[in-house]
Amino acid sequence: MSFGADLAAFAQKAGESLDRTIRMVTIDLGSAIIKTTPIDEGRARGNWQTTTGAPAADEIDRVGEAGALAELRQNAGGIGTVTYITNNLPYIYRLELGWSDQAPPYAMVRGNMERIQQNIAEAVRENKV
Repeated sequence: MSFGADLAAFAQKAGESLDRTIRMVTIDLGSAIIKTTPIDEGRARGNWQTTTGAPAADEIDRVGEAGALAELRQNAGGIGTVTYITNNLPYIYRLELGWSDQAPPYAMVRGNMERIQQNIAEAVRENKV
């Protein structure tokens, strides 16, 4: 194999590894956000929507986390893609601020963003070329 072919093969493997890492981290973060959303009737967990290109603009009529998690796994983007994890319920920000007795303030988004920093380093190690 020539040096050029070796370099092309490495670039291919590196790109695939980076894509897997980005998807892994996105799914980990999104799953944690969904699962730490306080649950009463399940609308708050069900309303997390995963899109690429633009954030979701509306509420949806989905209850529970199963559909939100499945959508996250299906729609999480990789290299060069911005993945939006959006919840448009009017009270979601209050839940983030600790409105529910089930979760401390900033447990959903902010807390998981802090935690994910550690997971990024682990995902990079796991997907190293």
